[in-house]
Amino acid sequence: MAKIGDKIRHNIKDYLTDREVKKLLDLFDKIKLDLSAPGFPTRTNRLEAVENMKKVLEIHNYEISEYDPDKAEPIVVADARDQHLIRQNFNKATGGK
Repeated sequence: MAKIGDKIRHNIKDYLTDREVKKLLDLFDKIKLDLSAPGFPTRTNRLEAVENMKKVLEIHNYEISEYDPDKAEPIVVADARDQHLIRQNFNKATGGK
């Protein structure tokens, strides 16, 4: 079976409509405004900018989802003991000391 390119599979256009262009220009202005505060932007402004960035991506057919900590995989951080055991097992496997 021949592979279908992403543009055909997801019905992505090579161009934007006039309405999409106007919406994008509006969103870009809002993003710049949200992040243009002197100093570090407030949390409210940062989150508003992120919401507008998500809208920009959605216009370009990206699927955006919210982070769900209940579905997230736990982050495992190896400690020094783990590193020692990894080295010890590697040395056994390779004949090193």
